[in-house]
Order: sequence, then structure tokens, then C-alpha cells
Amino acid sequence: MSNKITFGSLTIEIEQSGNGVLYTFKGDVDDTFRQQDVPRIQANSIIMDLEGITNFNSCGVREWVFLIKDLEKLGQLTFRKCSIPMVDQFNMVPESIGTGTVESFFAPYVCEDHGDMEVLLDVKADKASITAQSAPEKACQKCQQSLIFDAMADSYFLFLSPTESKVSKAS
Repeated sequence: MSNKITFGSLTIEIEQSGNGVLYTFKGDVDDTFRQQDVPRIQANSIIMDLEGITNFNSCGVREWVFLIKDLEKLGQLTFRKCSIPMVDQFNMVPESIGTGTVESFFAPYVCEDHGDMEVLLDVKADKASITAQSAPEKACQKCQQSLIFDAMADSYFLFLSPTESKVSKAS
């Protein structure tokens, strides 16, 4: 089963297969987002692909939290490929994660030759650095030069630090 809904610039694709459901978000979570219009599907695994989230506003955050509170009652929530704006929301509004688990997220890095980059971090693979609230060492895919983390690690990884429960349980 596949379903697609749109709220202003936000598109949500919902794909159900077997014992799982995948919600893929693309665009801005803003005052056009009506969480009550998002289908709730009970499943063992509820994956939220958040790579495409580009921005939040205060109305969007409120609606997002209501959606997460509903979905976490229907199955195990896993957040995958969380965009930098999504990570910012996780850090500012912890309820944005609910009881879910973050599997992977993007982080800001800079290459001295190629500029700003968003690097996908895997919570399981990068667990040691993330748990120590230090940025994992990464290399530029174009020139293999070491990248520079472009945020304050202790505040950027804050959404994962209160307990290990928010860090991917697949360890």
C-alpha cells in the first residue's frame, strides 16, 4: 500500500509492507501541516525517513509532536536520515523524538577545498564518538581530505545524550 499527501510545500509518502510502514517527509513542516490528516498505521516497525525536511516553524513543531505521540503508540518508531533542521528540532524540542530511536542523521562538515557538506552519520557505526559527544572523523568523498565538523559537538549531539535509549538499540 502506498499513499501520498501534501500540505503546502510538505509531501509525505507512506508505504506499507509486511509488518512495517515507512513515512518519507520532504519539505517544510509549517502552519500548513495538519497532523490529524496523516494516516496512522499500526505496525511493528514505523520508520520515519526525514532527509527531506528542510524547515520547521512553531506551528509545525506543535503538529509534529502530536503526530509522534500518536505514532509511538502504534509501533516502534525509528528515525532515519534525519536532516540538519530535524536534528535542530530534536535538540530544541525533545518531545520531537518521543520514545523513538534515531538510526542515522546528517551533520554539518566543511572541506577546506570543497566547502560545506552534510555527512550522514550512522548512530551504530559512529557510537563511540557520538557517545563522547565528539564529531566522528570523516573524509571528503571528492579529495579524501579530513573534514572539519561545523557545529559544537556537545550541543549538536545533545538529542542523543540524555540516555542511551535514544541511541540506536542495534548495538
